[in-house]
Amino acid sequence: MFKKNTLSTAIIAILASTASMQATAEESNIAEKDVEKITVTGIRGALGRALDTKREASGVVDSISAEDIGKFPDTNLAESLQRITGVSIDRSGGEGQKITVRGFGPQFNTVLVNGRQQASEDPGRDFSFDTLAAEMVKTLDVHKTSSAKVQSGGIGATVNIETAKPFAINGFKIAGSVKATYDGNSEETSPQASLLISNTFNDDTFGALFAISYLERETKLNRAQSAGWRENSSFGKGAPVTESGEVYTGNIFIPQNFDSLVTTEKRERTNANLVLQYAPSDNLIITADALYSDFDVTSDTTSYGHWFTSDNVENAVVDANGTITSMYQETGLATDFHAKKADRLTDSLSIGLNFDWDVNDNLNMKFDLSNSTAKREPNNGRGGSLALLGYANRVQWNVDGNILPYYSDFATPNASIYSGQQEGDGVNQDPNSPDYVPAQGVSDYLDTANSRAHVMIRDSKEVEDVVTQVKWDSLWLSDGNNGFSAARFGAMYSAETKTVNSWDNTSSGTHCTYCNYQDFPDVSAFPQEVFDAGSDFLSDVSGSGRTPSQWLTFDGEALFDFLGAVEGVDFNAVKTNNSFEVKEETTAFYLELDFEGEIAGMPLYTTGGFRYESTDVTVGATQANVQRLDILDATEMLAVYGPASGFDESSSYAQILPNFSTKLEITDELVARAAASRSISRPTLSSLRPITSLDTVRQGNLQSSSGNAELVPFSSDNLDLSLEWYYADASYVSAGYFRKHVANFITSSKNPKTFVTADGSLLTDPSTGSDVSGPDAGDQVAVFTNTAPSNGESAVVDGWELAAQHTFDSGFGLLANATLVDSDAELDNSDITQVFALTGLSDSTNLIAFYESGAFQGRIAYNWRDTFLYSLTQGGGDGVTYVEAYSQWDASASYDITDEITVFVEGINLTEEYTHSRGRFSNQILDVVDSGRRISFGIRGSF
Repeated sequence: MFKKNTLSTAIIAILASTASMQATAEESNIAEKDVEKITVTGIRGALGRALDTKREASGVVDSISAEDIGKFPDTNLAESLQRITGVSIDRSGGEGQKITVRGFGPQFNTVLVNGRQQASEDPGRDFSFDTLAAEMVKTLDVHKTSSAKVQSGGIGATVNIETAKPFAINGFKIAGSVKATYDGNSEETSPQASLLISNTFNDDTFGALFAISYLERETKLNRAQSAGWRENSSFGKGAPVTESGEVYTGNIFIPQNFDSLVTTEKRERTNANLVLQYAPSDNLIITADALYSDFDVTSDTTSYGHWFTSDNVENAVVDANGTITSMYQETGLATDFHAKKADRLTDSLSIGLNFDWDVNDNLNMKFDLSNSTAKREPNNGRGGSLALLGYANRVQWNVDGNILPYYSDFATPNASIYSGQQEGDGVNQDPNSPDYVPAQGVSDYLDTANSRAHVMIRDSKEVEDVVTQVKWDSLWLSDGNNGFSAARFGAMYSAETKTVNSWDNTSSGTHCTYCNYQDFPDVSAFPQEVFDAGSDFLSDVSGSGRTPSQWLTFDGEALFDFLGAVEGVDFNAVKTNNSFEVKEETTAFYLELDFEGEIAGMPLYTTGGFRYESTDVTVGATQANVQRLDILDATEMLAVYGPASGFDESSSYAQILPNFSTKLEITDELVARAAASRSISRPTLSSLRPITSLDTVRQGNLQSSSGNAELVPFSSDNLDLSLEWYYADASYVSAGYFRKHVANFITSSKNPKTFVTADGSLLTDPSTGSDVSGPDAGDQVAVFTNTAPSNGESAVVDGWELAAQHTFDSGFGLLANATLVDSDAELDNSDITQVFALTGLSDSTNLIAFYESGAFQGRIAYNWRDTFLYSLTQGGGDGVTYVEAYSQWDASASYDITDEITVFVEGINLTEEYTHSRGRFSNQILDVVDSGRRISFGIRGSF
């Protein structure tokens, strides 16, 4: 039994009293099938098609169209989407990867390809746009208001990616491009190529299209990074003081570490698309298609840094916010040199079969069957591997008004430093004692004689996602000219199964076989060399040049082999007893009615309807319960588990999602719109896992996290109002207001958690008794800080979207848009107990200027996004993550040598901007990434 909500009652009342709404492009599908289409290419043609889509839509829709077959405005789909009002992007390796729409991040946006949900290799629901080549795409449509026909999931927006089809091209077409991309940081040039062949046969009753794209890109990322900031840790060697010397009594924030890094990435992407179409009669089109993607990112990082432990920090000074700005550590500190890998090896395959049937002059039915599979390989833990050489040392750490902190005191020789072996043996360091042992000392930080082995980590996620859908969509057109004009109705069955397995060598403790910088095994002869990041390393970032930009580097995989051979240790990753599988089955049906009429002589078009969805969720998991904690070294403990067991949990829910939209043509040029709807976004699949993971098991820092299979979807009541003035060809000005009231927000609360062992006793912490290096009778119960999700919070998000587009007769054109967004759920940075705030919320601006005349085309684009709260968590800390304001200039130019051959040049991030993320306050650095500039040269042909 369902109760009518206020929104659905209002919509029913409006439908009962109003007769309106046009037949949109979809509604006139039947009539248009026999009409020859003439496609205008180029920038103006693409802008014109996008404008037509926006103008004719019943709701709020923005579109980006290919300028020609195989020629999209930007080299990356996400980069193109950010040109749309309300759309911002997240970057990976200097390339757009995921989108945020109207302040709602990737999990709140549904991405479809040809109207179908795509499987994702991401452990959550996020769609990665870098897996699909822009050359494959015909149009991108961003639906910001809901329609009953479109499957749910997009509170922010629903994005539909439309690929090319042979019947739409109509006849023979071959198009392709070859280009070389120069990466300014790596100084490497890499290739990219694409080819599309399409033709129709047998009096245009059969069509075939094949497209393939290959990209190879080598890039270098210069970085500075802290894993996170710990909040209110214990300080065993003196409480932090203010700059005036007084003991500080507020919240205290200490960095977990600070590293300088250089990452080299090689990206290889192969996309292939095969489309076959057959029209056995004038009223039936059968389409079969397959879309394949193989996207591999191999990432190698060389870095160095220091890991801080608050109990060993001395002379700590804090600023007014409680952020430590100066500290010294010698005990329990090491200078570490890292060789890291963060590989991402993925592939996906989507296949579909579609029947488009004109039953009669009024009725069209579409039947669509599809299956999509995506996988991410575990790759022997190379998704997050770390090989480390280092040595016991000392360091002075400072942060001032600059972005980058700086180290000192660690690089020079020092005879008073005790080695890791000496600290582990507990030698007497009192010079007045008869048992006094002098320090071994350290030499220059680049001397390989200092090097000792430490942790050797392999850690990855294996992901498999399978989506199967069956859809029936019908369109019935009325014969009348006024009143009721069309009806859309249909049903859908969708099943998604996502499996996530963890692979590592940390659960067994193998990673710590040679922990603590011991003298054995001797690694001083292992090949190491000095890496020079250059005098211009992060030179555009304030505070650069104060910390050495040279460090020792080595082959991490070779070190795994070297250490494994010493005593026959197998450092390979193994599948752990910590995995889960989520299966969602959704059954839906919908009805949507269109009406058209007039008010005071002004055409009025209205759509209203509802979508009913019922979802069953089954979550299966395997987990082993922790039985004890063993101390590995002075900074890390090992959780020892008992036998694994499997279990299942299930839940279900149903939703009625009403929608209403109206469009009033005040004049031939002036259009007003209003829309109201209810939409949902489902919880992330990882948050549904019914298991508890021990994330951090360190002395004084016990962290765990759990899922919740009972989570229900986010629910949003939406209102959109807009006014659009189409005052000239391919020119318009628009202003839109949106408001979303979102309920059932998922918050992550932190609570103490203890664990019961097999004998019924509580798990204890062996570092808390009188013997900090092993278990004893004085050990206390191990209390983890457990982070777990739950529904409950609500928030209101509202904002304005302003856009203008103007084309001049001279060939010049301008586009400008801005998004201003606000919410009542913002973060109070001084309140570390706050568990809810809306992430992704930020203002943004786009400016584009272009020139197109004769054989020449040129375009320059500017994008700016304001500072925003990215996450309520940090990778290795207790706080939140902000991303600072970012802007970027891109440009492209082309010249048509002939009607078929074009040469072009493209520039990405021309001014070499960097991204900067931080903690609660501006001086809490988390990550600075300089991805450099990319320049491409190429040739394109279309015949």
